[in-house]
Amino acid sequence: MFLAIAKQAFMIKIFCIVIVVLMEQSTANIWEKPGCFKVGHTRTIGIPGCVEFDITTNACRGYCVSYSVPSSEDSLRINPKQVVTSYGQCCNIMETEDIKVKVMCLDGPKALTFKSAVTCACYHCKKN
Repeated sequence: MFLAIAKQAFMIKIFCIVIVVLMEQSTANIWEKPGCFKVGHTRTIGIPGCVEFDITTNACRGYCVSYSVPSSEDSLRINPKQVVTSYGQCCNIMETEDIKVKVMCLDGPKALTFKSAVTCACYHCKKN
């Protein structure tokens, strides 16, 4: 009887540990999960002759799919040196909105506009 109770208590402890671990994982930063997510981004803006200020806008952060495969025969016919074909997606801002702020400067207030992400998505990576 005592052995059965001890075994049951042990199983309850294991169950509680598993629940705690799962809860901690679910509260991790959303951007640490696969996909592309909108997150707040705070930075300090310093303009000569104006008061320095912090602004928070939205940015995109996350992980998107990328992979490489041996090139197809069709690709090799077009470009024999391209033995590997890579496919890549990056976390991109898809749509923005304007965030307007007024900053005090020596020559009077200035109206500034900053871009902020509205939507984010995994999209083809661009080479510039």
